[in-house]
Amino acid sequence: MKCFLILCSSLLFPFIGKAQGSASGNESTSAAKGDTATKARVFNYVEQQPMPGFDLSEYLQANLHYPREARKANIEGKVIVKFVIDEIGTVSDVHIVRGIGGGCDDEAQRVVAAMPKWKPGTQNGKAVKVYFTLPINFVLEDRRKR
Repeated sequence: MKCFLILCSSLLFPFIGKAQGSASGNESTSAAKGDTATKARVFNYVEQQPMPGFDLSEYLQANLHYPREARKANIEGKVIVKFVIDEIGTVSDVHIVRGIGGGCDDEAQRVVAAMPKWKPGTQNGKAVKVYFTLPINFVLEDRRKR
């Protein structure tokens, strides 16, 4: 049984939260904290979103493997992965927001964590850490033809 992994390309960009919001929701930054507070903040949305320096769809197609357990159990669905792109474009803090089980969650997390560097997001002309949310569809080929 052949299978396909489909990237939901219409959702390649992070879900928009508060403009310039931080993960902690603490928006107060005193002048004494200066750049330290900005560097520690992870933005939900920035002026210039991070962008992969590679074809994301091709990367996922080449590197994701449908887990045997999921294939045997006919598990299909969308895994939502959230991660941070830091100031130099490195992927970190990868976690599953919504999973489907059968090994698909672990596989999506593994492949996202191994991604090459991205072009970092910027806020006020400076590279900053940004949350990025990526949906990955796991679809068995036999069902796709219906």
